[in-house]
Amino acid sequence: MIVFITILLSSFLICQAANQDRLYFSDKYPNQEIIDPIPIKYPFFSLLVPGLGQYQLYKKTNILNQRNKAFIFFGIEVISLGMHLNFKNKHNDQKKMYKAFADQNWDFASWINCYDDFNGTDYSYIWEDDQGSYTQIGESSHYVQFYYNGELKRTTDSDFSNIYTTLLNDIQDGEDIYEKHNISIINDQHFYENIGKYNEFFSGWEDGDIDNIIEETTDQSYQIALSPKKNKYIDSYERAESFSDIGEAALTAIYFNHFISMLDAFVLARKFGGNIKLNSSTIYEKKTYNIPIGFQVRLSVKL
Repeated sequence: MIVFITILLSSFLICQAANQDRLYFSDKYPNQEIIDPIPIKYPFFSLLVPGLGQYQLYKKTNILNQRNKAFIFFGIEVISLGMHLNFKNKHNDQKKMYKAFADQNWDFASWINCYDDFNGTDYSYIWEDDQGSYTQIGESSHYVQFYYNGELKRTTDSDFSNIYTTLLNDIQDGEDIYEKHNISIINDQHFYENIGKYNEFFSGWEDGDIDNIIEETTDQSYQIALSPKKNKYIDSYERAESFSDIGEAALTAIYFNHFISMLDAFVLARKFGGNIKLNSSTIYEKKTYNIPIGFQVRLSVKL
């Protein structure tokens, strides 16, 4: 809807830029000049279906160039729409794949149990803050949402430290925390982004341990902890995002194609005449006839 309104507003402004208002006196003292007809039918056709306005002009004028333009605009529309739908489907399929992989290879209980395994090791600095302190679980702004004994919790909640201690003790005692505390994880998009992006969730990966850790430094000098399975997950996630980006780019091309086709049809239709007449006038004070007191616009449309 925003794009549609923007297109209409842009076309109106273009109309105004292309036509300078001609002023005239009130009916008692007319000095009126009518602006050349401004077409609307052909740009409207092209706004709905790119190339349709050009094709209608071709039928009227028999100018082959307009027919060729119609085919080009319509061809761009078909190709862009096809690309958008294709990559949208690829994105959805790839999304299902990386979610299934994460569900099989990242575990909440393992994350709780193994989080502190890197403290005091050669890799401890990856989890340390600016003051050199090992960041405790739940201390960052990133979280996992889960149901705990029927209540919705976040790992950044103020009472999570107590829950964490309880869960850690139960795991070390060999208990099933999912069954004992009726835990279920909220696997939303926020969850899938966090477990692949932030070091805090590294220990939840099946191979997220000292033996499999792969240390890398980003272009922003940020130290990240990776593993073979986490790398595979990130590759799958990024592939889905690239499909989404291409699909969005194709959708943007569709919007631009509608606008450019409409603009082209507007320019062409002006050349060959149209069916809208716009009159503008300045209204003067009746007694003195030399003091402007208002402005009047008359618009007549014939579709």
